[in-house]
Amino acid sequence: MAHDIFFGTSSRDWSCGSMLLPAGQQRALLNKVDDVRYDIRQSSKLIQIGMLSLSAAIGFVAVSNLWRLSSNHPPR
Repeated sequence: MAHDIFFGTSSRDWSCGSMLLPAGQQRALLNKVDDVRYDIRQSSKLIQIGMLSLSAAIGFVAVSNLWRLSSNHPPR
């Protein structure tokens, strides 16, 4: 490996993990990491939609309470 790096006879990228994994396994591992990143982005979108729905529901309850208090209706 040192001979390949020193004389430049290898076309492999020896940075960050390439020394420990063959090229095929490294590619498969990086593809799995990309899949996990995609799944996390999809999950964050679902969480964002849920939080927006929850805040809209809380806002609706607050507006209905303000309307009830301001319109001289007897409390229940």
